[in-house]
Amino acid sequence: MKKNFILAFVVASIMFVFPILVNAETVTDDYVETTKYLKTVTHYGNNFLLSNNINSSMTYEVSENEYNNAGDRPIITRDASGAVETTYKRMTVSIAKNGSYYRYKNILVWKTIPSQRSYDIIGIGFYSNLKLHSSVNFIQEYCYSGGSCTSSTSHNPQTFTAGAGTTFKLASGSLSTLKATIYFDLEKKTSATLVSQDAYGDYSHATSSISLTNAKKYSVVGSSGIVLDSSITSYYDSMGCAHAHWTGTW
Repeated sequence: MKKNFILAFVVASIMFVFPILVNAETVTDDYVETTKYLKTVTHYGNNFLLSNNINSSMTYEVSENEYNNAGDRPIITRDASGAVETTYKRMTVSIAKNGSYYRYKNILVWKTIPSQRSYDIIGIGFYSNLKLHSSVNFIQEYCYSGGSCTSSTSHNPQTFTAGAGTTFKLASGSLSTLKATIYFDLEKKTSATLVSQDAYGDYSHATSSISLTNAKKYSVVGSSGIVLDSSITSYYDSMGCAHAHWTGTW
C-alpha cells in the first residue's frame, strides 16, 4: 500500500513538472519558439478539385505523437456526395534576438502535401508597440518526388499596424516535401523598456482555387492572426495561431 502511494506521488510529480502538451515549446534567454501540430479535413463536392468548386474545411490541433504517426500521403475517401481529404502540417513560430532588434519567424511544414494548391497566406501578428525594422522576407522550399529540390522567394507581402503577412502560390507538381517561411525584424516604437513580447504565427490554406487579387483581401491583427475578408473565408481552412511568448528586458 505504501509503495502504491509513493508511486502515485512520483507520477503526479512528474506530470506537474512535465505536463502533457499539444504545443511543443523551446525557451532560452534570447530565443523562444512554439510548435503547433495540425490535422485538416476537407470536404470536396463531386467536382473534386475543379477550379470552380467551393469546398469546406476544418483544422484541428493534434498531439505531436499523432502527427509523427501520420503517413506522408493525404488520406482520401469517397462517397456519393464527393470526397474527404485529410492532411497534416506543423507550424512553428519563434522570437529571436537579432542585434538590437528581434526577429519574428513563422514556418509551416506540410507532412502530407495537399491536393488543392492555389494562393496561400502566411503571417505573424504582434503587438502595436512594435513596428517593422526590415522588409518581409519569404521563402518556399520543396522537393519533387523524383528527388530534386528547389525554392522560391516569389510572394506578395502586406504590412499592418499589428502584423504582417504574405500571399504566395503554393508549389505545384508531385512533391515529397513542402515548407513555407516568413520572417522579419521588429523594433520598438517607444523608448520604454519592454519585458515581454508575443508572436502569433498563422497560416491560411486555400482549399478552393482563388485569384491573387482576392487572396490578398486579408489583414494580420495581433493575437487574432490572419483575418480574412468575409468575401473569401469560404475559400480557406480555419486554424488557430501558434503563440510564442518571450520575457526578458529590451
